[in-house]
Amino acid sequence: MQVETDVSALEQVPLFNGLTKHQIQRLAEGARRVRAEAGSTLFLEGDPGSSLFVLQKGLIKIVRANDPTTTLTTLQPGAAFGELAVLNEAPRSASAVAIDVSELLEIDSKTVGDVLDEDPAAARKMLGSLAASLTVAREQVVQHNRVLDDKVRERTAELRETQLEVIRRLGQAAEFRDDDTGLHITRMSRYCARLAHAAGLSVKDCELLLHAAPMHDIGKIGIPDSILLKPGKLEPEEFEVMKTHTTMGAELLSGSSSDVMQLAKLIALEHHERWDGNGYPNGKAAEDIEFVARITSICDVYDALTSERPYKKAWASEDAMNLIKENGGSQFDPNLAELFLSLADDINAMRENPQILLTWKPGEEVQKPPLSSTP
Repeated sequence: MQVETDVSALEQVPLFNGLTKHQIQRLAEGARRVRAEAGSTLFLEGDPGSSLFVLQKGLIKIVRANDPTTTLTTLQPGAAFGELAVLNEAPRSASAVAIDVSELLEIDSKTVGDVLDEDPAAARKMLGSLAASLTVAREQVVQHNRVLDDKVRERTAELRETQLEVIRRLGQAAEFRDDDTGLHITRMSRYCARLAHAAGLSVKDCELLLHAAPMHDIGKIGIPDSILLKPGKLEPEEFEVMKTHTTMGAELLSGSSSDVMQLAKLIALEHHERWDGNGYPNGKAAEDIEFVARITSICDVYDALTSERPYKKAWASEDAMNLIKENGGSQFDPNLAELFLSLADDINAMRENPQILLTWKPGEEVQKPPLSSTP
């Protein structure tokens, strides 16, 4: 049964598109299943390479040994990496570190070589061309960026900004129904990006989360005002209706090829799941919940608690932080909850100063206002 699952996973990897079902079966049978805890290192830059990895679950970041704080890229499920090592056992050119608890398949060079020998014309050509193209493709991208016409770059930036503006307005369309300032999505999305960066995601992925998180509650568009704005506790049947904003949001965001919309769909669906499995809509637990949804859950709850609404007063930041702490391991990912608490100074600076909030960008330090010299 496990081999069948591994076969299905390998069939989704573009690297193996040229292989037959039988060849992929051989790879799956020879693969070693690996579990990497958050923060653990799969291999170090300079290590002798003798296998490739296929990520099935979790997140892996690729870093350089001389600058481990800078993430070159973040790998998500379905990614294959370390593939050059199966061609010539070349030393690893970077280090691979687990951001989240991750499950992988490790396939050694002998297994790959045995499979490739069955069909040299297709398989070896496929891997050989891939190896040769990795460096070439990278150089082509660099060169292409150098010669791009300024007007083309400006137009591309304009189109991207237009897309993001539409996305922001989609999020605000839901938020304005119970938050007439619209600042909730501005704050919580920046909290998400700050927490994600502290957790090890690359600046690029943090920016993606920054733009996707505002749509976490887009499904509220379909919730009646009598329930959404009710000042008291919801009746059980009303709460069941409220819970549908997760599935409605995911449905509204589904079917897009945009990386932002795809991430937003995952967040909309799972940001009310709980670490202990008692959340909704699907009762997922622990690492089965998408990493970005676990981040969003903490930031959404914190800002909701510290915000005044027609039906409630705002909590003090310290009280909201204490709730996050108390619920780490039950409602929230305990590691992310602890990390969020360590960012309290940054979070409070953003919450209390709109200028800091609106000018901060992922990857930057959060600039604190100078201390008053007035006695």
